[in-house]
Amino acid sequence: MYKLLLVTDREDVREAFLGIQDMNRLMFEPLALAAEVTEAMHYLERPGADAIAVDMQNQDAAPLMAHLDERYPYLPILRTHRRGDALRNELSMLRDALDQLHGDFSDYDNNPAMIMARLQNEALHKLLEERIANRDELASRLLLARSPICPKRPCLLFEFDLPEGAQYLESRWSHGFERLDLSLRANFFGHIPGPMVYTAALISPLRLRVLACSTEDITEKELDLLSSQAQREVLETAKQVKMFMDLELVCTRFIALKQLDHLIPTIR
Repeated sequence: MYKLLLVTDREDVREAFLGIQDMNRLMFEPLALAAEVTEAMHYLERPGADAIAVDMQNQDAAPLMAHLDERYPYLPILRTHRRGDALRNELSMLRDALDQLHGDFSDYDNNPAMIMARLQNEALHKLLEERIANRDELASRLLLARSPICPKRPCLLFEFDLPEGAQYLESRWSHGFERLDLSLRANFFGHIPGPMVYTAALISPLRLRVLACSTEDITEKELDLLSSQAQREVLETAKQVKMFMDLELVCTRFIALKQLDHLIPTIR
């Protein structure tokens, strides 16, 4: 069972959470409540919490968020904007994240940083696969992962055709579609250095998407410069895929967007 700390001075938010009668079925203990920022900080020290939700109307929550960044960088943060069944869906996403954070992986050490990175990548992968329902879901998943990527910051999208992708998977790559997807992301596009975070998703045997996300607020001029740099690096990485894997990638589309969450209607 997981412990969720709700930090709020809003009665409507408190009532929405307390209205979830079967928290135990969602694998949560009875809700822990704090009405003040200092109270929340003390609670985190003892007895502690597995996740936190923050929604302050009459108090400045910035000191608490800074405290979380400094002392609890891997504590999932739940958004509080939902009500009823939609809130239950948020709690279900939180439970899935906590299951990964607290799972028993037997021979592997529990590495919260690595798990959070995986949760971030899963969110972006779902986005590229068009499996994010709306902008709220994207924001929720990235916040749960404590990602530096903000849905309101710019991003770059590259699309590639794989002219021989189907034949490559059938006759030359014996590890399957998912392993090829992982290899392209982890061994190639995920290794591109620089101020942007890169990821990739193999959409089909014939299609690949590569995404570059800004982790800081940038101007349009800075975005133009990053776009030129990213194009060179992504196309060079595509050449490396051809060199080392003998898999041809042909870039068919490149777009720069002012906000990451604009991808949701754009890629459909």
